[in-house]
Amino acid sequence: MEVKTSYFRQIDSLRAYAVLSVIIFHWFAKDSWINKLPNGSIGVTLFFVISGFLVSRILMIARNRIENNERSFREEYRDFLVRRALRIFPLYYGILFGVYALNKFAHIRIETDFFEHPLYYLFYLYNHYLDSTGNWQDLLSPFWSLSVEEQFYIVWPLLLLLIPAKHQPYLALAAIAVGLVSRVILALSATGSDGLATIYCLDAFGIGAVFAYLFTNSRDTVESVDKRSKQLLVIGLLLFIPCQLMDPQSWFVLVFKRFSIAAISMYFVCGASLGFKGIFGRILNSPVLIYIGKISYGLYVFHMLIPSVFVPRLLAYAPTRISQFITSSQAIYVSFCFVFLMVLASLSWYLFEKRFTDLKKYFDYKRASGNEISSTSRVPVK
Repeated sequence: MEVKTSYFRQIDSLRAYAVLSVIIFHWFAKDSWINKLPNGSIGVTLFFVISGFLVSRILMIARNRIENNERSFREEYRDFLVRRALRIFPLYYGILFGVYALNKFAHIRIETDFFEHPLYYLFYLYNHYLDSTGNWQDLLSPFWSLSVEEQFYIVWPLLLLLIPAKHQPYLALAAIAVGLVSRVILALSATGSDGLATIYCLDAFGIGAVFAYLFTNSRDTVESVDKRSKQLLVIGLLLFIPCQLMDPQSWFVLVFKRFSIAAISMYFVCGASLGFKGIFGRILNSPVLIYIGKISYGLYVFHMLIPSVFVPRLLAYAPTRISQFITSSQAIYVSFCFVFLMVLASLSWYLFEKRFTDLKKYFDYKRASGNEISSTSRVPVK
């Protein structure tokens, strides 16, 4: 089927749901009604599925260009890494520098292991460190998923750009199998690990990659792809429901909870890529959700610091009546924190992040020998 490499508006709304789920998980008590669903796992896994789908699709189209002798492997791999770096590195390292500066110069102590073990954070290996310590009180603990994503961005392009297009679905299926089998081994080993290594997350990326192939190089029709996503939704629900009812430490939950969330997520990612109609379409076409999705990276990296560091410092200098009002109830405090977070993430996007993302035009996926290449897949919609 042919779907142009373009901006999927509704996927931005899914990013909004993902980041809001993570914020809810961290800002409310784990046993509160709003966290009856595993919001943290849902948000992070949805991000992984979106990345697996969008990144794999970009790379599969790039592989087609390589096979057509339109561009070289070196050009495609370089442009992919540079574009990812321009999107991710500035804010990531900006946050780390800001945390260091606040501690060093403003003497604001932030609860994080970054000061004692900076290399894990600086080189995107923090997921392994957090898995070994289990220190979820670290205010930078959400950075573990950014480490997983960056490791995926380095290795996955090498595989997809080097293997022939006809073998791509087998690689994606292998990623799913490796993710599941590795968690089976983890569950049986009873090490106490939270499964934060990239290998334990591969099934989410792999599911996204399978559907990226269906969108890019398969001869499936739109109707066929939609049917497959609905079948995956049913499988996901059949696994997710018992995971919610069973002991969280049981082997079944450890193995299948993430997979079930990834399967359900893929249904929505697929539908958003094709364009949901009806009630889902109206929700996902919301300008508010689309905007939240656009600034979701900033929301994600800042959200732990807002209620624990920034807002308390701000209220310390506010008039007593205002400070007392904002802290008078959880609802008011959380609402104030969210507004503060939205403002900060918006400023970060327009004044900082966008300056770097605008540079991606110099590393355009469509560029080859000075000419623009069509970024559509090779097989037309039937």
